[in-house]
Amino acid sequence: MAGAQETKLNMIRRNTWILLVVLAALIGFSFYWTNQKTKQASEATPTPGTSMLFNSSDGSPSDIKITDSSGKSVEILRSTSGTWGVQAPIVTTADQGSAEAAATQVSAIRILNNVQLGLDVVGLDKPAYIITITFTGSITHKLLVGSVTPIQNGYYVQLDSSQVQIVDKQGLDAVLGLLTNPPYAATLTPEASATSTALPETPTPAATITPAATTLSVTSTKSP
Repeated sequence: MAGAQETKLNMIRRNTWILLVVLAALIGFSFYWTNQKTKQASEATPTPGTSMLFNSSDGSPSDIKITDSSGKSVEILRSTSGTWGVQAPIVTTADQGSAEAAATQVSAIRILNNVQLGLDVVGLDKPAYIITITFTGSITHKLLVGSVTPIQNGYYVQLDSSQVQIVDKQGLDAVLGLLTNPPYAATLTPEASATSTALPETPTPAATITPAATTLSVTSTKSP
């Protein structure tokens, strides 16, 4: 009887060990499968890179002209000496910091996506803005700006009649701001004179010269 019970206990222990081994194998396989799925998912989802609209090999902007659909335009031009000037809507000296910041922003416009959509669908058949940019490498590009994307993060654009793209709205807005706020150089406003607000003094009328009274001399004649 004791031998039978011992045999039964040994079988239970063996079966228990087998179950533990199988359970450990299942747990290990589960971890392996989860790691493989995670790895495949990360490989299938590419990390978005940063692609600029304009090629750095073109150089830096030296002439930027923006025209909207109403015909309103602004243009800034960098001279051979490196000084920026406003060419439109009037010809005048430019604020160098503001003009240079706009030129830097042009080179920093990012592409968010390429799309296959009709020009009429994204507002490029009748562009809201036309931007013409000449670079120091003697390359001129024409950028058509259409509608804002439905999620308000970009503009539909077409560069040199190529494929329709979406570019970063914030970056392009910084350039389009030249149209509403041309970078005119600051001018000094003369200080108002201390008497500018004083009322004019009332002039004192000239004194009227009264002619001296003529004294009549009466000679008394005595009677004889």
